Amino acid sequence: MERAFLTPAVAADAGAVTELVLALESSLYGHSAFSQTDLEDEWLEIDLERDARVIRDRDRVVGYGVVRERGEVWRVEGYVHPDALGRGLGTLIATGLEEDAARGGTRRIQNAVLEADSAARGLLESLGYSTVRVFREMRIELEAPPPVPEWPDGLRVLAFDPEHDALEFHAAHQEAFADAWGYTRREFESWSKLTLGGERFDPALWCVVRAGDEIAAGTICRADTYGGGWVEVLFTRRPWRKRGVGAALLADSFGRFWERGEHSVGLGVDAASDTGAFRLYERAGMAPALGWVAYEKELGGASLPRR
Repeated sequence: MERAFLTPAVAADAGAVTELVLALESSLYGHSAFSQTDLEDEWLEIDLERDARVIRDRDRVVGYGVVRERGEVWRVEGYVHPDALGRGLGTLIATGLEEDAARGGTRRIQNAVLEADSAARGLLESLGYSTVRVFREMRIELEAPPPVPEWPDGLRVLAFDPEHDALEFHAAHQEAFADAWGYTRREFESWSKLTLGGERFDPALWCVVRAGDEIAAGTICRADTYGGGWVEVLFTRRPWRKRGVGAALLADSFGRFWERGEHSVGLGVDAASDTGAFRLYERAGMAPALGWVAYEKELGGASLPRR
């Protein structure tokens, strides 16, 4: 391999980047449900030319870096194909993303790597990063119809009506996550474009829970995502927490997916969430399938390594 360079990704790289992610996850966990459609959905949330970088070895993509979020803190990820380990590509990706973040004016960067990837974790630690959070993908394989949800008194479950519920649902969702670690508010226009305007939007998989005229809780679910049904959002506003609403929301999601023939259901969770979400999902029969460790580094004014 000649000298490696980070170059902007293009839409035509989707298949090669998907193969890279599949290869890495499979090498670490023995399996991967990641698909090109999943990647293309993720790319809808970024400016591809600005935020995604690849390393090419002739006609193969052997490295991939992506900026997930820009702001006071930049959140990034990097991947190296298992066949290309030991060539310094991980360092190239990590330091390249740092340089981009520094030029963008931020002084803090978070880099998330797969929990089982000891090489990547060791690299980030050698570059001065410290662990700040662990996230897990939880999954359950439904073998029988799930139990009917048990809703607390005074709550009503209604169908999601995009025309009448969207603004209120968005506001309730943002409020419920306002105190979550690292959460960044998304304005309605952006939220609507990605959720209501996406190809996988299916209102029949959403749940709206009302207490009187107020939305107290809800879910956003998508079929055929990351290998099965995917609970993208599950929230309960603070006044209705610790009453069993979360468990009922999860059971409701399982039931909706079961009716669709989606028997593998997953979601992502902050393993240290103050809401106790991780324990809730474990009690519902879900188990960790993948994990990511978020590392953070203060960039300060120090010079960065040369590429």
